[in-house]
Amino acid sequence: MIKVSNSALINAFMTELEADTPVTQCDYDRLQLSTSPFLERNVEFLIECMDDLSMEQQKFLFYYRNLSRQQAQQQAWYQKRKAENAARKNAGEEPLPEEDPTNAIFKPIPEPSRLDSFLITNQISNYCNQING
Repeated sequence: MIKVSNSALINAFMTELEADTPVTQCDYDRLQLSTSPFLERNVEFLIECMDDLSMEQQKFLFYYRNLSRQQAQQQAWYQKRKAENAARKNAGEEPLPEEDPTNAIFKPIPEPSRLDSFLITNQISNYCNQING
């Protein structure tokens, strides 16, 4: 049994070919690998760059998920501290400070660099230009 699978880029290209416009010989000529000996290599590089860009996007999603989690923890801590201070005030004691610099939830989470995503996007653009050129 032989199983044939297409990458997402090929599926997108085939979908583009299925548009309402009639298929011309030029559209089929794009599928001829013999017309450009470097086409296959450029497509492989393009796929690698797309994978790299996907990993960079995952880093940002992870960062924003952690940031959201940290903000929720901070809000819960503030609410707890306000309740403690209200109880201390009723008992005639000195209120505690609103922020605790020793608490780990107040340490900023470092944001990932956007430079890598920008460079990868530029490289993708270059590969697309070479393929279309």
